[in-house]
Amino acid sequence: MNKPVYCFIDDSPFELQLFRGVIGMRFPGIQFVYASTYDECHRQLDEQKLYPSLFILDLYGREGLQEEVSIPRKELLEAQIGRIPDLNIAYDGLEKYNSDKNLQSNEFLKRLFSILNEWRNLFSEQCASLDQGSQFGINNLLSVRQDYPPVTAVMYTRKGLFTDAVILSQHSCDGIFIKPPGTTDEDIYAETEKQAESLMYNWNECVRNSYSLFLQKLKTQNTITTKLEEVLSRNNNHIATDVEEKQRISTLLDSLQTTLPTTTDTLNQNIDSLIQWMNFYYSIS
Repeated sequence: MNKPVYCFIDDSPFELQLFRGVIGMRFPGIQFVYASTYDECHRQLDEQKLYPSLFILDLYGREGLQEEVSIPRKELLEAQIGRIPDLNIAYDGLEKYNSDKNLQSNEFLKRLFSILNEWRNLFSEQCASLDQGSQFGINNLLSVRQDYPPVTAVMYTRKGLFTDAVILSQHSCDGIFIKPPGTTDEDIYAETEKQAESLMYNWNECVRNSYSLFLQKLKTQNTITTKLEEVLSRNNNHIATDVEEKQRISTLLDSLQTTLPTTTDTLNQNIDSLIQWMNFYYSIS
């Protein structure tokens, strides 16, 4: 039985090795494709004649706008940081709002965020100077939407701003996930091991929701697609020990392709990947 295909694209060798060693090894029921660029991933899928169920995309990466980059001198960065307002701006004059604690809280948070916003601007400036930015991930998302329009695509990042989330939502990103943090590589490995099951659970939920919408958009009068939609409304915990229900799902999946009208290659490939994924997700042998 073919495995569902999950693609992980990240321009960092460390992140690729981390994902392969921690997440890839933990979920042998999935065939992972690893690549540092979208073009490399697309080529691997074509060469192996694979159609994915999920793209997991790094957000920040090299944008290719500058050839030479260098870390800023510490004293220059310290000078920029020195111009950022301190906490006094958040507290000065707050007593005039003592009569309305809600208004006082809102005013305090507004001021506090203005300080945070200065740090955010500093971060954005440094990203630009080092040719690093969210356009790397956004471009990969756009490529996915062009070549694999129905396939689930999520961002997986350790860096990001809420302005990035706004742009990603405009391009139908299916989710944004934070990479497990850590001060050292060892800390990141340990935290990723702790969060691996949770990450995979949430990625699978994104895939399940996308396939459910896909079946709805087929707009057929076929009762099989309706029944499969109902199956996808339940996560695998509800079916794990129900042998008869697993057999029913298996029969529905066997009948799916033969009962649907002739469609485009892309649609047929997505139906094939749906069948592979449901067999994996609901543990149907």
